[in-house]
Amino acid sequence: MNFKKKSLLISAVALCFGASVNAADKAPLERQIDKHRLHHTNTSIIAPVEPMPTELLRHSHSHADSNLNRNTLNAARLQNVEAAAADCDTAGYGTKTGQELVDHILNSPGECINDLYDANETSFAAFQSANMLTVANAASDLAEEYSAQAGSHSLNNLYYFIRTGYYHEFYSSDHVGPYGSDVKSATRQALDNLINNKDFYASSDQHGKNIQDAIILVDSAEENARYLPMVKEWLTRWDESYAESWYMRRAVNGIFTVLFRGHYLSEFVSATGNDVELIKKLGEFSRQDWMLDSSSLYLQENSAAELARFLQYTSAAIYPTVKQEVQKTLDQYRIGGPGQSVWLRVAEQVDYLGQCAEFDICGFKQELEAQVLPLTHTCSDSLKMRAEEITEAQFDESCEKLAVQEVLFHKVLGTNNNPVADDHNTNLEMVIFNNSASYQAHAGLFYGISTNNGGMYLEGNPSNPDNQARFIAYEAEWLLPDFHIWNLTHEYVHYLDGRFNLKGDFGAAKTNTHKTVWWIEGLAEYISRKNLNDEAIALARTQQFSLSEILSNNYNSGQDRVYRWGYLAVRFMFEKHHDDVNTILTHFRAGDYDAYLDFINNGIGSNYDSEWNEWLAVVESNTDDITPDPTPEPDPNKRELKNGETVSGLKTPKKANKGLRFYIDLPKNATDLRIEITGGTGDADLYVRAKGKPKKNKYDCRPFEDGNNEVCEFAKPRKGRWWIEIKSYERFEGVSLTASYTEPASPPGVDLTELIKGETVAGLKAASSKELNFYIDVPANSTDLSFNLFGGRGDGDLLIKRGSKPTKKDNDCFSDARGNEETCEFSEPQPGRWYVVVKAYSKIKKVSLVADYTASDNGSEFDACATSDPVTTGNVEEGTPVCVAANTGISYFYTYVNAGTNNLIVELSGGTGNGDLYGSVEAWADSDNAQFSSTEPGNSEYMVMSNPPEGWVYFSVLANPEHGDTSLRVTQE
Repeated sequence: MNFKKKSLLISAVALCFGASVNAADKAPLERQIDKHRLHHTNTSIIAPVEPMPTELLRHSHSHADSNLNRNTLNAARLQNVEAAAADCDTAGYGTKTGQELVDHILNSPGECINDLYDANETSFAAFQSANMLTVANAASDLAEEYSAQAGSHSLNNLYYFIRTGYYHEFYSSDHVGPYGSDVKSATRQALDNLINNKDFYASSDQHGKNIQDAIILVDSAEENARYLPMVKEWLTRWDESYAESWYMRRAVNGIFTVLFRGHYLSEFVSATGNDVELIKKLGEFSRQDWMLDSSSLYLQENSAAELARFLQYTSAAIYPTVKQEVQKTLDQYRIGGPGQSVWLRVAEQVDYLGQCAEFDICGFKQELEAQVLPLTHTCSDSLKMRAEEITEAQFDESCEKLAVQEVLFHKVLGTNNNPVADDHNTNLEMVIFNNSASYQAHAGLFYGISTNNGGMYLEGNPSNPDNQARFIAYEAEWLLPDFHIWNLTHEYVHYLDGRFNLKGDFGAAKTNTHKTVWWIEGLAEYISRKNLNDEAIALARTQQFSLSEILSNNYNSGQDRVYRWGYLAVRFMFEKHHDDVNTILTHFRAGDYDAYLDFINNGIGSNYDSEWNEWLAVVESNTDDITPDPTPEPDPNKRELKNGETVSGLKTPKKANKGLRFYIDLPKNATDLRIEITGGTGDADLYVRAKGKPKKNKYDCRPFEDGNNEVCEFAKPRKGRWWIEIKSYERFEGVSLTASYTEPASPPGVDLTELIKGETVAGLKAASSKELNFYIDVPANSTDLSFNLFGGRGDGDLLIKRGSKPTKKDNDCFSDARGNEETCEFSEPQPGRWYVVVKAYSKIKKVSLVADYTASDNGSEFDACATSDPVTTGNVEEGTPVCVAANTGISYFYTYVNAGTNNLIVELSGGTGNGDLYGSVEAWADSDNAQFSSTEPGNSEYMVMSNPPEGWVYFSVLANPEHGDTSLRVTQE
């Protein structure tokens, strides 16, 4: 089942200690889980947790301001928010080099580096290799002389900067990196000098701050295996004296991230395969009772989870020790007694890895869920609740609050209570845990979600009539004795928005590419907070971001941009450009997200940026009603014109000093734009402007003729929105306005066409310099791959490349003989997708193309069943085939695809019977829900997913009608 996951990360940590939390590292699993759809039983990937807000209450005076939904904010707080932006010279990171850059990093607040996680020119300039080398060398020098008692208070800033550089090398590889061996060596030296410093294992608040990002950098730089001795040393040294410091707890907790993410690195897997000492130390750490009733409990839980995670290596030398240590932990603690949360972290890993019978704990989840969530309550036909501990009065209060908000939502959004097509989420189940600790202990186990957040909405697949939409939440124990379900109203808006506005599931909204995050999170904030949002208004006064920047938000843009600036953008559009909101909703409700993106880019663009800044300076936090007028009149000052449309009967508006305003959106490569007014009486003046609304002294055309016959013409107009205004020089009436342009010629098709083995594609034609694009998927162990272009007239060239589209400079074969007789041959081709370009050196006509290869009789030769036990579900790591157990049904698997992967290859080989392969990048795949498939006879299946998105990909082996033990393998290219 496909889930829509909306996660409100705990903002207090991000704001108060942003140098460690607000931005993710390379391969940030916790955050990726929030953005990718996972099967509800997949709990193995849940990352080590961070401290929860109850602890922050005791350690940060700003927690109440930054993490609670307060409706009032004192003047000092407002000034602090404004000052925070002013204190950060973000541009300096991109313009300074050498020692100036080092000094800038050391002398600026560490939180300023948070802004560098945005993918922009400043960040790209900051993290070039030369700067990374400079900063790593500076960190190395300072670390060598570091003293925990008298050392620099900003040493951590250097390690945080390096972390952020590796983040961009991974996620912005077109602009940053790849870093060479010099940067890698310097990073190692910086880590070596700090970790080997005699004071590295000291204890104090400041020392915790200074080492926290160095520990996480171990993972960012993929040095997880190298620094396993450091991990073991902390596991050995950790005691009550360290635990007194919140900063030391937070810093040392980073070792569990090193372990957690290390499983994705082959060096780490090899290094730990024989490390019995590491396993024993994890076991001992997991059973230290003194942490049970302390603020260090989450470290103990993380240690237990990381111990059990090693159960996946059943053939490794450590496996017997892992089993022994896991059993000791399960024996020492129990459900309903001391250490329950530790027991559960172990048990969920055991259960996920299919080893519950080995430890005699099968069925514990179902029994525990019934115990933890015994209460039910029905608010209405569309809303029901399950809860851990709540009174009937509190149930009623929550139902009433949501009922009021639902009415407001429908009024503001003008839904007429009509859901989008094919949405069957007729009701929502709300699951309410008693507090954040219970949520963190149980929600991941029951629902397979990450719990290092403020709650999560799971939309699922709304087109499935059997789907159950669900919001998982908890009571805010830090607000007691007041009763408050954290993020209740915000998440309910997500349900309503998904049902009545956003057609399709979460994947349909394309949050990574189609600029929908500002709306998704901003609307939830706007409807739940209405006009009363002091924190957002304080940020508005800084005017830190343009509207066009906020409309480009994604889930990596940071908490403030996603939620508070998103709120401001939605409120601005509702207040100032409601017609545009209606256009947006039209696209959303039709599921036409491409048209929506085009409207954002070319219809709105940066047209409102100046008006936005003016609005930010005056918008207020107040209790004004946001409900629109019952019968709002159309805006006379703004109207969209279609190509060739004429609007007649125009006259001077009531306020004669106000013009009549229109706009028309031009596609790329449109020509001959003509805007004309004619007829009527009086004297109307025509103003036209492309980059914003016309003003008295700002326009691209103003004929200023007598009477009403005026024309503006543009032979090669820019794409996007053109604004038109008709002003009254003398009162006029009966005027007609026409706008027209020549549509761009449709470009030749550039879509890839699949070539079928041995089948000739004939009749190809292309104009000079144009190209035709093809591909063919070549199975493993194939030989004698050939591509032949022949026949016809003209001169065509042939370009071939495996894994990506070829160019003249980047190819595996470039044949450019005179005429159309072109050949490329590969005697032992690598498996995967091969791309073919036929480029017309001169015009070609009636040309033929054929691709062929010799397929292996034996299919892909690999056998996992000879060396590993059969499984029916789980993660398949690249290069490590798994044995799929004999089945008469379906077996589900998944793998994590790294950024920049051109092709994901999934293969099935060996065994008896017939198994078919199905794959999807959005949901659990089966014969009815697959984007890719291979259904050859027997078990020799080969499937290629081209350009898969970074994140989790799902595939299944479906028995047709049955299959024996068979082998499954994935390869990333």
